[in-house]
Amino acid sequence: MDKQAAAPEGDSGSNTNNSIVHGDILEAILSQVPLIDLASACYVSRSWNRAVFSSLRRVNKIKPWLLLHTQSQRTMAPYLTTAHAYDARSHVWIEIKNNQPSSFDFLLRSSHSTLLYTLSPSKLSFSFDPLHLAWHHVDAPRVWRTDPVVALVGDKVVVAGGACDFEDDPLAVEMYSVDTRTWEICQSMPAVLKDSAASTWLSVAVNSRQLYVTEKYSGITVSFDPSTKGWSGPFHLRQFDHEKKVFYSVITFANDRLIAVGLTGEAEDVKSLKIWQVNIKGGSLEELKEIGEMPKALLEKLKGNKRSAVEVEALL
Repeated sequence: MDKQAAAPEGDSGSNTNNSIVHGDILEAILSQVPLIDLASACYVSRSWNRAVFSSLRRVNKIKPWLLLHTQSQRTMAPYLTTAHAYDARSHVWIEIKNNQPSSFDFLLRSSHSTLLYTLSPSKLSFSFDPLHLAWHHVDAPRVWRTDPVVALVGDKVVVAGGACDFEDDPLAVEMYSVDTRTWEICQSMPAVLKDSAASTWLSVAVNSRQLYVTEKYSGITVSFDPSTKGWSGPFHLRQFDHEKKVFYSVITFANDRLIAVGLTGEAEDVKSLKIWQVNIKGGSLEELKEIGEMPKALLEKLKGNKRSAVEVEALL
């Protein structure tokens, strides 16, 4: 980028023989520039700096990024890992390298989208910053687990369930404080989850106060409060599904609202994909309000001619 040719009138380095680009025109141009390249545009001049931030606020707003982590399928460590981010605003893929470990001694896992972790008999490593550039390495929890729920709630990393068969309590829960760097033993997961207390069978949603866990095939839901170290529930996510059409559901948070996404029909014959807002008060489900449904044409594309419902479920 030619600073003199691009700089607006009145800024250092301006060239009166060149056309001046400023205001809405400059904002419109900058809105088409990939987000990763806007950092350098901020330093062209003061007016360009203002135009960059204005284009982000008014013209082409920043959209959430999709983060994709790929790991080698080697049978033994180290497991080589790469990370990429898709900028939906700019429609470009960006490789993430800074401070990102290139390999792990144990498989990279995630119970939900805000935290990545690896777990060994002696160490728990986790990362929760947006691009997963910073990693924390701490002693492993007391109970050895193969497929636990691991989630960050406030400043607490909750490790729940997923214990091996030889452990006394497969529902054991432990909590690590990022601030004090100490482990605490908490109330075990409710017994209703004893046959499915692994992240494979559970969907996890987290806000700054609580952890919610839903059994994907039954809709049974419980919540954990780090401040009391205890669980509430269970309540049935599908108690308002009088026609018994929902056979698979997952949960998430959107703008501090608990959202459920469910498939209706049967495993080999998916009829619809619906979205509900879940209203909970005092540990009880008060209302399940439908707020959206995937268009039929898009659902058919998602399913494909030969794709089974199991594959559709995985995409949720």
